[in-house]
Amino acid sequence: MKTKIHAIAGAIGFLTILAFWSSTVISELFGSHETVALVKDAILKGMFILIPAMVIVGASGVSLGAGRTDARVLAKKRRMPIIAANGLLILVPMAFFLEARAAAGQFDTVFFLLQGVELIAGAVNLCLMGLNMRDGIRLTGRGKPIGSVNLTGSQMIASGTMACHMTKPQGFDHQAGQWIRLTLPRPATMDSKGASRVFSIASAPHEAQLTVATRLSDSTFKGSLRELSDGAELHIAGPNGDFVMQDDPARPAVFIAGGIGITPFLSMIRHAIHCGLEQQITLFYSNRDPDAAAFLGELEDLESSNPNFRMIATMTELQDDGARWNGETGFVDQEMLARHLPDLHAPIYYCVGPPPMIESTTEMLASAGVADRDMITEAFTGY
Repeated sequence: MKTKIHAIAGAIGFLTILAFWSSTVISELFGSHETVALVKDAILKGMFILIPAMVIVGASGVSLGAGRTDARVLAKKRRMPIIAANGLLILVPMAFFLEARAAAGQFDTVFFLLQGVELIAGAVNLCLMGLNMRDGIRLTGRGKPIGSVNLTGSQMIASGTMACHMTKPQGFDHQAGQWIRLTLPRPATMDSKGASRVFSIASAPHEAQLTVATRLSDSTFKGSLRELSDGAELHIAGPNGDFVMQDDPARPAVFIAGGIGITPFLSMIRHAIHCGLEQQITLFYSNRDPDAAAFLGELEDLESSNPNFRMIATMTELQDDGARWNGETGFVDQEMLARHLPDLHAPIYYCVGPPPMIESTTEMLASAGVADRDMITEAFTGY
């Protein structure tokens, strides 16, 4: 819902400024002074639409982008202060000033100079807002080509967690850590979020099939996905996303995953081992209990056979399982990191999970003295 509100408010703001800008140019090129005055009066009244829309865009954008470090989100964050400054310092004051002079019939040199400044500021905001809208569409995965795949099999890989394996479209090439938008075929019923969802790719780029995994719930989408038969046709858009390993083999990588957030890391780990990368990778993997830990057995096998990969699994809600679990317990915190890492400042940290986890993890790392540039995150909003 927050994403939709952000998109709708952004579209209203963009179209309102576009209407202001184009009507100004047309009226001043082809209209009379009376027409210009009417346009200026309409623009001033239109501020009652533009200002609330831009406030909603800014507030929802800050909320949606909290804790996220992917390149497109950071680019949008950099543009927003410029858009806001243009609006508050130039567009809004100019709307009042130019309307007053037009109403008084003062179409002098000052009027036209300030009108030029307003048009330039408006054009800048239109360009920046257009770029933000483009990046917003790309962040949802809707801006990528769509291809057809077939379901080759599904399996339960942990308590309440299912993996789906699909054919890979010809020419599909992804980086470890990226994601796809998956669309179900003609569902009979579906909730308000529709028939499409975003999934991180768990399979590595070299594998012949695509694999995604999801926690099951009572959502109609997941119910429909679970009931699909082998061979069912699905549609995917992608690959998308900038959550990929940095090309710096000299620096160790530390992955911090919670629950189903393991999927992009599994792709990275499989890829690194397949390519024989010598970069040291340490995974901190948090789950409620061992039965809920997706891919835990495979990760244990990968750790035992590869000296450059190490996993620290921790359980947060052990009950009867406590008797058969001798690993870490509790949430990943600074003390746990310090017990297993020789130098907290040497690695690049990667974190995936719900927004509250991302926020708490980045705060914990910052308190340990880890620089912002050494934290790469991706938030799972859930569905």
